[in-house]
Amino acid sequence: MDAVIGWLFGGFLLYVVVALVVLAIRHRMTDDEGDKPNETLSLGAYVPVFLRRYRIRLIISAILTLIMPLIGCAALLTIFFSRSAKSGKMVYKSEKQWNRDEVGANQAWLASLGPDHDTRAARIEAMFAERTETLEAVKFLTWDTWSGPEKTTSYVGFSVKRNLAVIDNREREYLRIVELLNSATDGQEELYRFWRAALIWGDGKGEAGRSQYQNVDAGRPVPTAFEHKGGSVDRVVSAINNHLTEKRRAGVLPAALGRAVADASDRLAPGGQGWLKPEQVAETTFAPQSPHVLHIGSFPTGEALTYSGEGSMITIAPPRSGKTQCHVFPNLLTWTGPAVVLDISGDIYETTSKWRAENVGPVWKFSPLEPDASHCYNPLTFVRGHPDYIWEDAKLLAEMMIVPSNTSEAFWDNEARTVLTAAIAHVCYSNPPENRPMHAVLDIVYGGEAWQNMLMGLRMAVDVRVMMQHATAFEDMNEKTLSSVLQTARSSLGAWAGERISRVTARSDWSPLDLRGGGNPTIYIYLRPNEVDAYLSLLRVFIGQHIRMLTGGPVPPRGSPPILFMLDELPRLKTMPPVDEALNIGAKYGLRLWMFAQSVGQMQEAYKNADGMMSACAVRAYMNPTGADGLAERLSEEIGYTDSLVDGQRRRVVEAAELAGPAFREQMVVFGLGSRPARVRKDLAWKDATLSARMGAADFVPAGDGARAS
Repeated sequence: MDAVIGWLFGGFLLYVVVALVVLAIRHRMTDDEGDKPNETLSLGAYVPVFLRRYRIRLIISAILTLIMPLIGCAALLTIFFSRSAKSGKMVYKSEKQWNRDEVGANQAWLASLGPDHDTRAARIEAMFAERTETLEAVKFLTWDTWSGPEKTTSYVGFSVKRNLAVIDNREREYLRIVELLNSATDGQEELYRFWRAALIWGDGKGEAGRSQYQNVDAGRPVPTAFEHKGGSVDRVVSAINNHLTEKRRAGVLPAALGRAVADASDRLAPGGQGWLKPEQVAETTFAPQSPHVLHIGSFPTGEALTYSGEGSMITIAPPRSGKTQCHVFPNLLTWTGPAVVLDISGDIYETTSKWRAENVGPVWKFSPLEPDASHCYNPLTFVRGHPDYIWEDAKLLAEMMIVPSNTSEAFWDNEARTVLTAAIAHVCYSNPPENRPMHAVLDIVYGGEAWQNMLMGLRMAVDVRVMMQHATAFEDMNEKTLSSVLQTARSSLGAWAGERISRVTARSDWSPLDLRGGGNPTIYIYLRPNEVDAYLSLLRVFIGQHIRMLTGGPVPPRGSPPILFMLDELPRLKTMPPVDEALNIGAKYGLRLWMFAQSVGQMQEAYKNADGMMSACAVRAYMNPTGADGLAERLSEEIGYTDSLVDGQRRRVVEAAELAGPAFREQMVVFGLGSRPARVRKDLAWKDATLSARMGAADFVPAGDGARAS
């Protein structure tokens, strides 16, 4: 205050001096004519005249002279006693106060997250998933520098903040890890607070708030502090990695910290961000959906990966890769619903039929080349005789009987299907279901009297117009063309000739609709591997008719057990429209297909839309992919890319060479619709004591009175 009064008094004296000088000057000034009128008066006598003449100017100048010091004083008071919000500086605080503020801010932050680590961890995970939070940190850093023998102590106290949405993946993931470590409270919170502040600052990408500093460049106090304390992102990331490694090696960790370190280490592992984890299953297609569960494999931590939805599945695995041991056996030894099994080797029946016969339902074995150890099935039994359906049902059987050739000329195959459709329709139109032997169809395509009888029968089928139309078409066909068409049909029906086939197709011991009757039967279709190609026609008819009948009737009630089709070596059966249909509408009718193939190329050779079929499957499993056919590369690309947390580079979750190498010899890659790929262990049935105890073949029991005899 004394300084202010002194300033005002000094201003007043200055004003008086200036006024006296002006008075003297005006006294001696000349007028416009060059005279000096004021000199007629003495200086003392001129004073009243001067004051009266210039009183307004004198008053204004006096006021201004007094006001200007007041304005200056106000400016001084503002500078010395107020804080500018824009200056970036803070009221001076001691080192102890800064440290208390740092600890207090961290404690307040943890308290806002929750009362315990589990609660805080859940909040942290949610926060980093949402990426809307702005994180803030308070930090006090001090360091010494030396110039010869003289030591200089510098410090910076500051706050920094940054929104999670603008932090890149690498920095954000490490910040998440630090938040979890900080939340676990293991006694190293000071270290975690430094890492947290450094990552929020992010080499200058964060926003610095208020700061207080000493012996630091006023233009960059926060960057200078982090430079001296090793707070660059790269150095902090390296320190965190080393810290996690040490904690892992320590072996004994507090539970809260152990969970944080385990989770962080998992995410930092190569590919750790790309693979499905057990705790994520609940949000994927692998989540429990019904009691009808199929086992796929197990995570490294032991949790099972299963599928209980309505979609279909496919396993691509080369020979000797374990698909039968880990997918077929375990599921048939636990599945309590009806099933149809294509058994190319006979191992499936020998291993699973005993338990299913004793615990699930009746077992039917269709082994066409072993009539004495086979049940019987005649596909003609189930061709509906009604005029609305007879041609349609006959056409399906003909399509399945004629195996597609690889030649570009499809005319003869198509004409052979037409002839065969007419022959089947004629036999089924003329005879009741129990009297429709397959040899009657064969007799027709061999020509002669049976051919003429068919033409007559077609003409007489007046209530089935399409049969009458084809009778006319066949009669108009020239003899050479007809001979070639019949030859094509005969060559495709070789699988149906012979006495053994005649015996096993003499009657039907079951109906495909029995699979929906509540008895939970299991039907095994067995052929040796070297017999498959010769009898493709028979296998195609069997599977195609079962699928078509089960998808052609009323929709089963909700909750009915699904019918499992396990189709081993499916591509060897060539293109089968019913299989494609089942993938599209099978779920609606309670059909769950599980297809098996040795390679993607095998599927593509059999089906033009193979990629679409596989993509339509709810679950795709791949075992031991190879680099030779490009599958390993294709899977590596589909599994995708991840941003490396260590160096920030974008790279594949797993390389093709690794997929094709020993690292995945005992594992498989599983894709589920709408979920991350899973890396799971192969669970071989013979290693499971419970499953091993269930293995065995059922005693063959010929059909009794319950058979649909013809």
